[in-house]
Amino acid sequence: MLGLLAIQFLLGMAVNLYVKLPSAGGAMTEMMGSGPLVMIHMMLGVFVAAGAVVAVAAGIPFGRRAVSCAAIALASIFAAGLGGLLFLMDGQSNGASYLMAVGFLVAVAGYVTEVITFS
Repeated sequence: MLGLLAIQFLLGMAVNLYVKLPSAGGAMTEMMGSGPLVMIHMMLGVFVAAGAVVAVAAGIPFGRRAVSCAAIALASIFAAGLGGLLFLMDGQSNGASYLMAVGFLVAVAGYVTEVITFS
């Protein structure tokens, strides 16, 4: 999960810096036509979210602490996804970008805590 999150973060930074998205309220089809980086970033986000759900389930045999760490990471990944949706719909909003970055950091912290605790 940490590797996927790192790739997702780097793709997101590339989208933020190098892809011109439509202004706020732009049609979703217009946004999807913004380039392959946006689509790759979105699809990887779906895989990251699915992996986070699996990580919560995989933590069950290890107890409440493992599930809690994975659940915090899952919630923050969903928050980052919401930030991504707002970013697309709001014309590259700084607040949405910040939400994605915070979601990423909290998810990484959750998984690192889980790795350290259960290694």
